[in-house]
Amino acid sequence: MNDYMLIYKGGNKDWMTETSPEEMAEVMGKWGQWMGQLEQKGQLASGGSPLNYEGKRLTGDGMVTDVSLAEIKELVTGYSIVRAESMDEAVHIAKDCPIFLYPDITVEIREVAQIE
Repeated sequence: MNDYMLIYKGGNKDWMTETSPEEMAEVMGKWGQWMGQLEQKGQLASGGSPLNYEGKRLTGDGMVTDVSLAEIKELVTGYSIVRAESMDEAVHIAKDCPIFLYPDITVEIREVAQIE
């Protein structure tokens, strides 16, 4: 089995502050259920974490700039790492991810390179 990172992009930057506690609990319950199922199948390497929208970008020459919310569609908002036999299986796993309950989300799936 190989590890694949599910990279969550886009979404509503105000979701965390605009969501009621009841809705938040419901959504987090769906995440817990999805991750629990993956864990039972041995397919969860790391549940990952959501990321705040604010951030800094650092270049090799030392330039520091703010991450622009104008780039929200490409902004990485979280990740998970799953275990799968192939990229196709990782894509299949990602299709059931609760991240798709949110509007304007894409998931990039990348195999984690094995460096020996």
